[in-house]
Amino acid sequence: MGFAFTRRQLYELVWQRPVSVVAESLGVSNVGLAKACRRGDIPLPPRGYWARLHAGQHVTRSQLPPRGPGASDRVDIGSGKPQAFRIDDNDDGSIAEYEIPQPPVYDETLEAIEKRIRQSLPQKFRYVHELENSQPLIAQLLREDDVRRNAMAKSGYSWDKPRFESRFEQRRLIFLSNLFRLLVALDVRCTIRGREARQIILQVGSQHVDLRVDLLESLRPRKRIPGGKSGALMALEVRVARWKHDDPEERLFWSDGPTGKLEIQLRDIAVALVLTGERQYRKAKQFSYEWNKHFAEDRIKRIGEAARAAEASAREELAQSERDRIGRLLSQVTAHQQAQLVRNYVCKVRDSKHALDERAFDGDFEAWSRWALSVADQIDPLCQSFDTERKANNE
Repeated sequence: MGFAFTRRQLYELVWQRPVSVVAESLGVSNVGLAKACRRGDIPLPPRGYWARLHAGQHVTRSQLPPRGPGASDRVDIGSGKPQAFRIDDNDDGSIAEYEIPQPPVYDETLEAIEKRIRQSLPQKFRYVHELENSQPLIAQLLREDDVRRNAMAKSGYSWDKPRFESRFEQRRLIFLSNLFRLLVALDVRCTIRGREARQIILQVGSQHVDLRVDLLESLRPRKRIPGGKSGALMALEVRVARWKHDDPEERLFWSDGPTGKLEIQLRDIAVALVLTGERQYRKAKQFSYEWNKHFAEDRIKRIGEAARAAEASAREELAQSERDRIGRLLSQVTAHQQAQLVRNYVCKVRDSKHALDERAFDGDFEAWSRWALSVADQIDPLCQSFDTERKANNE
């Protein structure tokens, strides 16, 4: 079985009992639990912590660090579909399937997180204006360009000529090298793809942020270039992910402009990129909350409707049973009355001097009267023969 913890839940758990005990209770190995804690940036008690604690020595609990920008507050442990961990002793550890979820709550505002990101920037970061000792991803692109250059020099063919020799491409790679070095210092994983290295993906916590760095005229074809300058202006664009079809499209944009080049905005850009990861995480959480809330409310509504329909059906069944009972009662009364009418009629025929065969009775009067009285006994619910006849019919 798998469990889904919040960071706070798992932190409290591993600081209340030794890791080996917690791991055994969850059905995982010590190593697996330790890895899960590292994924969630959850500190573990140091070696010797429990021995010192049991010996009565003073020990200090490490504080749970704030959740990283864009990082998930959820930590999954174990195999199988993870179920929300419950602290209650009477709970089986699984979350109620259709309970209404609570809206996401965050310990910090976006403004506080932005401030924390900015404070995490390297204070002594220096912008490097050359490609010597560039960031590893950029260095790899340069090595690939060297291979193309050497191959072209040997063969004389230019079908696969170097791609990053132009003045703009050199500037672009220098900018990306500095941006990546700054982002790596903020625990952001950078990836660059595509034949022209135009697809840039940043992993901020659990979020992927897509950005492009290119010519201004490529990113904004209809944008009027200030001062009538040539198209060598550089721009950076970020597309903020969205989870709803009706969400407005949001893009962040920076470019060379009257206030200066893109390079002088590097620190602000890095902060905005990391903050975008946090914003995307919160948008995803809100979407998940609204979806789960809608699903739970719809399910609860359908369960309620089914319960009300069952109650109405039960009431109708009781009402129909009562109507049937009343109907049987009236039928019994009618049968008794009819039996009495038959008996009275037989007596009147016997006493009447004017009763005629084939008009008042059929055939021999005595035989007819015995038959008529037997019929009365058969239909009369108060007569024993009625009960005998009913049992015979049921059999």
